[in-house]
Amino acid sequence: MALGMANVGSVTDVASLPALKLGPPPPKMKLSGVEAGRGVAAVLVVLYHAALHIEAHVGGRIAYGIAHFGHAGVDFFFVLSGFIISFVHHRDIGKPRRLAHYAQRRFTRVFPFYWIVFAYYLADQALFHRNELPSGAGVIFNFLLLPQAHDPIVGGAWTLVFEVLFYMVIAVAICSRNLGAVLLGAWALIIALGFSGHEWGAGISLMHALSSPFCLEFFLGIGAAYVLLTRSIPHSGVVLLAGVVAFALAGITEVMGILNGFGSTARVVYGGCAVLIVLGLVERERLGMIKVPRAMALIGQASYSVYLVHLIAIGIAFKYLARLIVFTTAWSWALWLSLSAFAVVAGILASMWLERPSINFFRARLAK
Repeated sequence: MALGMANVGSVTDVASLPALKLGPPPPKMKLSGVEAGRGVAAVLVVLYHAALHIEAHVGGRIAYGIAHFGHAGVDFFFVLSGFIISFVHHRDIGKPRRLAHYAQRRFTRVFPFYWIVFAYYLADQALFHRNELPSGAGVIFNFLLLPQAHDPIVGGAWTLVFEVLFYMVIAVAICSRNLGAVLLGAWALIIALGFSGHEWGAGISLMHALSSPFCLEFFLGIGAAYVLLTRSIPHSGVVLLAGVVAFALAGITEVMGILNGFGSTARVVYGGCAVLIVLGLVERERLGMIKVPRAMALIGQASYSVYLVHLIAIGIAFKYLARLIVFTTAWSWALWLSLSAFAVVAGILASMWLERPSINFFRARLAK
C-alpha cells in the first residue's frame, strides 16, 4: 500500500500457473524478490515522512533533500498491485465461480487491519481533536474506502481507495471477461482524459479517483504481468539494474527541481522504472537467481502494516523524545534515522500482533 500502497499478498504461490515458453516456473515460486521490493518501497515512504516531520518541527533539510523522493514508493506499490493481481488471477478471468475466493482474499488482505488502524484514528480524534470528527457519512465512506471529496481519516489511506477500485474492476472481469474488458477500456479512456487536462464536475469524487494519474500504474502492472506470462526476459539482470538506476535518477531529478514528483509526468517516469524492476526481479527469481535476505523478507511481509502505522509511530516517538531532549538541527540526521527505524519496527510488530491475526480470524470465519 497501498502502502499505498495495499499489501496484495505476503507470499504468492504461482506453482499452478501455466508453463511459459521457457518452461514451467520453479515449484512453489513465491515472488519473494517482488515482496522484498515492496518492503524497500515501504521504507522509502517511511524515510520521506520522517524527513518531513523533522523538517517541520526541528528544521534543517534531511539528507540534502534526497529523502523527499521517497513518496515514489507509492508508485512502485501501484505497479506491483496491477502486476500481482493480473499474474496470480489471470486464470480466474471469465470464471464467476472463482469470484468468492478472489473477493475473500482481497477483502481480508485490505480491510481487517485497516479497520484496526481506522479505529485508532477515530479514537484519537474523539479524545483530542473533536472539531475534526467526520460526519456519519464521512465515517461510512472512510470505513468502506469509498472515493470522497475530503482527505481520508487514516493517513495514506487514499492509496487504498484506488486499490479497492482496481480490485472491483478485476472482480467484474472474473464474472465476465467481456464486461471486464469494457470497464478496463473505459477506465483507460478516463485516465487519458485526466492526462489531457479534462476537469470533472465538482463533487464527482469517483471520476476524480478513476482519472488519477496513479491509476495508469495499475495498467503498467497489468502489462508487466502479460509480458512475464507470455515470454522470458532476456538479460534480466541488466533490466533490473536499469530499473533501479533509472528510479534513483528520477528521484535525483525530482530533488534537483527538474521533475515535478507530484505531477502526471512523474507517474509515467516512476511507473515505467517500476515496471523494469518488476520484470527483472520476477525473471531472476524464475531462473532461481534471487535470494532475499531474511530482514528484507520480514519487512516485505509487513509492508502493508508498515505503510499504515508509520505515521502514527513517527508522531508518537517524536512526541515523547521531545519531552526528553531539546532538539536542534544538529539532531536532525540521528533523529531521522531513529524515527524511521522505530516506524519500521512498529510496523513489523503490528503485522505480527494485529495484521496477521486479524487476517486469519476473518478468513477462518469466511471459510465456514
